[in-house]
Amino acid sequence: MNIKAENLNKQYAKKNSADVKILKNINLEIKSGQKVALIGPSGAGKSTLMHILGLMDRPTSGKVYIDGIDCFDRDDKYLRVIRRDYIGFVFQFHYLMSDFTVLENILIPVWKDKKSKLKQAQDILSKAGLLHRQDHYPSELSGGEQQRAAIVRALINNPRIIFADEPTGNLDRQTGLEIENLLFDIAADIGAALVLVTHDESLAKRADRVIKIVDGCIL
Repeated sequence: MNIKAENLNKQYAKKNSADVKILKNINLEIKSGQKVALIGPSGAGKSTLMHILGLMDRPTSGKVYIDGIDCFDRDDKYLRVIRRDYIGFVFQFHYLMSDFTVLENILIPVWKDKKSKLKQAQDILSKAGLLHRQDHYPSELSGGEQQRAAIVRALINNPRIIFADEPTGNLDRQTGLEIENLLFDIAADIGAALVLVTHDESLAKRADRVIKIVDGCIL
């Protein structure tokens, strides 16, 4: 899956003052299978860019092409289908459902097909070292285990691209390294592109490309 952004701008109207410009004429292309790190100071627009590239938010102006298709020329239903079938998201906080077991949390994105997806979910849980925890609840897991479960959930649909927003930001260094290895290893296994938003220089150095964003612009 190739993603291309052309002249992306994002701004928010602010009452009684000038509009806040978050992204300014962003142009970039991410090739299938590439590992890309988005770095820059807090408030630079990294997460906003990731949300737009991942079709979670619409730009004020500009285009995002996925495999040559102008996505924001389509309706919200089309965007939901693309997100569901081709994109995986991992965030700094795991967002696991507290009343669901680990296995049930993994199956939420494919709930209608949960029976047919059960073996796949267990296979990925095994790769993540969590198969023995499949019947536990999130409150019974460590922070690193919760984040691993969130990664498995993002992979249940065999995404073509994985977006990870500060995936190790809440973890100690050793646990964070385990999460990094899991992300890179599984992305390589399934041939997915990986886009990381991070402040961690050592994590960024593992990417094929590093894109620095400052004040809404790519340097």
